[in-house]
Amino acid sequence: MRLTNKQLVLLAICAVATVSSVYGGEVPRPRGVSLAKAALYQPRSDGKWTCLDGSKTIPFTQVNDDYCDCLDGSDEPGTSACPQAKFHCINKGHQSLDIPSSQVQDGICDCCDGSDELPVVGCGNTCNELGAAAAIERRNAAELHKRGAEKRQEMITRGKQLKADRAARRSELGARIKEQEGLKAEKEQLKRNAEALENEAMEAFKEQQRELDAETAQAEQEPQQMRQEATLSFVRYDANKDGFVEITELMVDMNLDSDRNGVVTVEEAKYFLDERERVDLDAFVTLAWPRIKPQKMLAEGLFQPPVVETEQPKPQVPSTEAPQAPVVNDEQADMELGIDEHGHDGEEDNEDEEDQYEEDDEPDVGVGEATADSETSTAAPNYDPETQRLIEQANEARNAFDEVDRHIREIEHEIKELDEQEGKDYGRNEEWAVLDGECYTFEDREYVYTLCPFDRASQKPRNGGAETTLGRWDQWLGEGDKYSKQKYSNGAACWNGPQRSALINIKCALEPRITGVSEPNRCEYYFEFETPAACDSEAFQAAEQNQHDEL
Repeated sequence: MRLTNKQLVLLAICAVATVSSVYGGEVPRPRGVSLAKAALYQPRSDGKWTCLDGSKTIPFTQVNDDYCDCLDGSDEPGTSACPQAKFHCINKGHQSLDIPSSQVQDGICDCCDGSDELPVVGCGNTCNELGAAAAIERRNAAELHKRGAEKRQEMITRGKQLKADRAARRSELGARIKEQEGLKAEKEQLKRNAEALENEAMEAFKEQQRELDAETAQAEQEPQQMRQEATLSFVRYDANKDGFVEITELMVDMNLDSDRNGVVTVEEAKYFLDERERVDLDAFVTLAWPRIKPQKMLAEGLFQPPVVETEQPKPQVPSTEAPQAPVVNDEQADMELGIDEHGHDGEEDNEDEEDQYEEDDEPDVGVGEATADSETSTAAPNYDPETQRLIEQANEARNAFDEVDRHIREIEHEIKELDEQEGKDYGRNEEWAVLDGECYTFEDREYVYTLCPFDRASQKPRNGGAETTLGRWDQWLGEGDKYSKQKYSNGAACWNGPQRSALINIKCALEPRITGVSEPNRCEYYFEFETPAACDSEAFQAAEQNQHDEL
């Protein structure tokens, strides 16, 4: 901006004048220079001055001449010529302030003492009034920190006790887990021994069951073979195909000559027919064949004790229609039965029908009975007493091992939680530890916000709906005072955006509470949180003293 001749004269006066001429008794320094930097703005004996970055040496008269000579803008602390420069407001009676040089001589009074503007602007000096109001605020803040410090001390005492309790508990759990690991090794060995005996007994039981199953299968197969043999012999003996075997039809079989006199007598034949004149197929199978078979085997040199069959199922009775011609040999008999040269029955359909009739005679099985049968089939085997005892012993050993293993996992989980707590920064004196595990809420028109220190931050619609995680505990992030701000990261992802996060600005108060929540940037939330843990009266007094020294 172009200055009038009058403004240039006034500016030159301000540039060369010392602060002593303005405020009296102060260290001489150019306009816009703080007391701390006054020594840096003294001319050399030759009237020259070097830029603070060392880039150039210029006549001291060019300082504050409204022209930027130095690269770092240090030659223009009292004008707006260098954009990167800073102007220092002394603000005597109030708090000093540094403002961007672009705000110097812009017609707006930024410094309460008006030193950022030329006298022609006419800025009034309001520093004393502002300083008085600030002093009241500082006294109130000091009183608040003093009262809050008492509660903070209680939190420190409790926090240190929690830390000691965690250490003691950690030591106790360390001893317990060693004890449990030794017990686990013992229970594991007992389990292995019991399971070895159990496996051996169960294998023996299974082998016994396999043998019983084989015997049962054989026992079930023998009557079928016996019936098939008897049926085949019946057809061969029934020469006239009238459906009966008579005495005369047996007398032709010399294998039935019991006394070996060359003749099968009537008495011998009646013996094989159970003292009857004739028998049908069923009677032949159940009464005659058990007597005939041993006799035939004896005659053939393959003697076996007779097998007496009882209560055989009844097959369909063959037709009693008289045959057109007698059976003359075994091959023709096989052909009439439908049995091929490989011993296969050609009339499988008839047998299937016969089996169906037999099944129809059985009572119907309902769904409930079928389910019961299926449950029975999948039920545990009925072990013998000794095997059952070994199984129960193995179960007890397994349960004992699992119980010890469960205790170890519980101890390990608790140790992990204690270690995680021990790794958290609970402040200089553990004052923040008592807030871990607590949660605080804040409601606005739309949401209920929750902050659980050292855990998570979240929001939930007031009219119902799912809770959304805004972030999980990450770190302390305060500038200057590390414990003045917390960060919670890796919250739920925004739609088509980043993951949510939350910054917690912390201030001193007598009770912990959330005083406000905002979302200045998309998916970034700011919580205003008050707590006695932030009432560090010593740090507050030190900050006040530093500010007083600067003034």
